Parts: sequence; structure tokens; C-alpha cells
Amino acid sequence: MDFIKKRTLQSWAKKYIGNFDFYEPKNIDEIKFIISKNKNIIPSGGYRSYGDSAISSVVINSKNFDKIISFDENKGLLKAQSGVTIENMLNFLIPKGWFLKVTPGTKFSTLGGCIASDVHGKEHHKNGCFSNSVKKIKLILNEKNVIEFTKESCPELFKSTCGGMGLTGFILEAEIECKKIKSSNIKFQKIINYNLDEVFSCFENLSKKNYSVAWLDTKKTNNNYRSIFSCGEFSDDFNFKISKKKKINIFFSFKLINKFTIILFNKIYFFLNKITKKSGSMNYNNFFYPLDTINNWYKLYGSSGFIQYQFIVSKNNGRECILKILDYMNKKNFISSLCVLKLHEQMNENYLSFPKFGYSLAMDFPNTKEAYLHLNEIDKILLKFNGRIYLTKDGRLNESFFKKSYPNFKKLEEIKYSYKINNFSSFQSTRHGIK
Repeated sequence: MDFIKKRTLQSWAKKYIGNFDFYEPKNIDEIKFIISKNKNIIPSGGYRSYGDSAISSVVINSKNFDKIISFDENKGLLKAQSGVTIENMLNFLIPKGWFLKVTPGTKFSTLGGCIASDVHGKEHHKNGCFSNSVKKIKLILNEKNVIEFTKESCPELFKSTCGGMGLTGFILEAEIECKKIKSSNIKFQKIINYNLDEVFSCFENLSKKNYSVAWLDTKKTNNNYRSIFSCGEFSDDFNFKISKKKKINIFFSFKLINKFTIILFNKIYFFLNKITKKSGSMNYNNFFYPLDTINNWYKLYGSSGFIQYQFIVSKNNGRECILKILDYMNKKNFISSLCVLKLHEQMNENYLSFPKFGYSLAMDFPNTKEAYLHLNEIDKILLKFNGRIYLTKDGRLNESFFKKSYPNFKKLEEIKYSYKINNFSSFQSTRHGIK
């Protein structure tokens, strides 16, 4: 069949070498045929996950399921196929005065990927995860069964699919609730901080802002950690312009990011933010998706790629945990090239969703043996504080840590068994011991 390919796969952070069976079906019958002939299948979208959650011996890609089906402008309900990207949805929604309620940090993720990862963004403390906006899902469970369901009609399947990392089947389409806006521009505010207490105070004092995030310098300066807190709201200037910023293309891998350049970049970045304006207006692309400006930016880490380590810890001991991890990193001269701090609201009921009431920290490191050794030690610190790792960014977490931090994995296994979902697994789920 012409939709079958053999290829090497590339997650956003790392290349996976091998002749994986990569399918690009065009309709439901072709998907059912693939499921009937294969085991160890995983759905995939735009390959923006950082680890091996969308890697398996057999991959079904949603590239050809990329249509917007309908939109109710009175209720803000958008129905679309799973392969539609955030960029395509926004290009459709913004001229009509609508936006997504929740968006991750890239506009190249697909609708199906956003559901499978139950993504979150700068608005989690206000709007929760992506699943909060999901009203209906259409899912292929196996070679025979296609089901359309809501949170009310099939609550256990909903809680298994949203955040379920593609393990409950192939999402065909979904209906989501969107957000009414008065502009595509963002009114932003920046606050420069010179210690951790200051940045945590920013999150607390400005928690009513719809969007908030902080960049953190993980290299200790004057015995503390500097940061740049940013928050924002949609403007009300009734400017609904689609942002079409030119991209910088990186065509080949070269190892630009190392310990020296990381420290240098962080110093320059902090200085530039210190001398530039602290409030104003910017387009949604610059606010939500700054890294999308650089195509294939992962190539700056060289051919080995990089590791993103994103963890979350409860609010009552978040500062203590984060400080211990940062102090360990400085003691070992193990510095992150990019570090992002966010505040999160209460956890939802989905079995493998990442956020809970607390703070998350996402850090990027060149993919080296040294990095793995240090992250193993950081795991131990995190476990003491009952923290957990974001599965969409994970490519190394062991089974023991996973099962301690995501105890509801057993309920996902029960749902897979009860609905006869036997064909779906990934390298990640196998590593985590999910049946």
C-alpha cells in the first residue's frame, strides 16, 4: 500500500535510528487495516514531543487528517481532525475573534497531540490543561471499533485518552471550546528579579493575570538566581492580524550549545531584558511561541540532540525543592541552556496528566552521558518531594519512578483491557511498564 514507508524517526530532541514502519493513512479503513495487521502501534502528529512517546515499531501519522470540519461562532465550538496544527486553527480562529483556551509553547503541535499530551501553557493557573476545553472525541480503539464520546458519556475513557500519550487508540477528530478575544495582540509586563523569593512573589501577586511565566538563569549569581517574570493579557484594540514572522532556518546540526555558550547566552539575555522596555504590546506569536521563529532549533545541540527535564512539585514545598535542585546543579557545574518556571492550578482527574497545584520547572541540556548521570541524582531529590516528570518531555524516566509518580497508570491499563485496546504502545510506555 502506498501509505507505508520505512524511515528513521526524529522526536523534537533526539533522532531514533532504525527502519520503523511509518504509515500515513488517508481514511478510517486504512487505519483499521494497519491495526488489524500490527502490534506495538503508536499514533503520531507533528513530532513536537521531546522523547520517545511517539516512537514505536509501527507509527500511524495523522498528516492526512488535517481538516477543520466546522465552527459554531456563537458558542465558540471548533470541530477538527486530529492532524490539524495549532497554527492552522489559529489562522482560522483569529480573524473571527477567537483563540484557543489553552496552548503549549509551539504552534506546530497537532490537535490530537494536544489531547494525547493534555498540554498546558502560560495559562494553566487560570484555565487548566487542554482537556478542559475538549467537548467531544472520536477515537479508533481497534480494527473494529470507532467511538465518539464526551467526558460525561465515557468518563473513564476520556480520562485515559486525555493525557494518555496515544495509548488508547488513534484520535480521528475532536470538538473543542475556544476563547473569545478582542485582539490578537498581548499587553505584556516584565519584572526583573535577582533572587528566587522575588520571582515566586511575582507569581503570587500577579496570579490574576491570565498568562504568566518566568525565565530563570540556573547559574548562581551573587549567591542567588536571577530571573525575568513575564505576564500578559489579550489587548482590546480589535486588531485581529495573523502574525507571519519570517523564520530563521537551521539546515544542519552543529554543536553550538555547550557549558561556555550557555553561561554567555544567559548573561546576554538577562542584560538585554534589563535594558529594554518592561511593558507594552506584542503579537501573539512573540508571546506564546518565541522559539518557533527558529526552524529546527534542536540542531544547535549537535547530532546527539538534547534532553528536556520538566518536573512539577507541590506549591507548599516547591521553592525548597527547586532550590535544592538548582544548588546541586551549580555544585556540579551542570547548567541549563533554557529554564522556564510556571505556576499551576489544581490537578485534573486524567490518569496521566502532568500538572498539579504547584510549580513546574523545564530545563534543557545537551544530550550527554554526564547529563544522564546528573539527572539520575536530580530524580532522587524530586522523589523526596513527591514530584513528577512531564511525559511529553520524557525520554529516560525509569519504570519505578514513573509508577510512583503516576499511580493512576493502573486505571489506564484497566480501560485498555475493558475496551479491547490491545495494539497500542510506544517505546516510552514499554520503558514505563504500562501493559
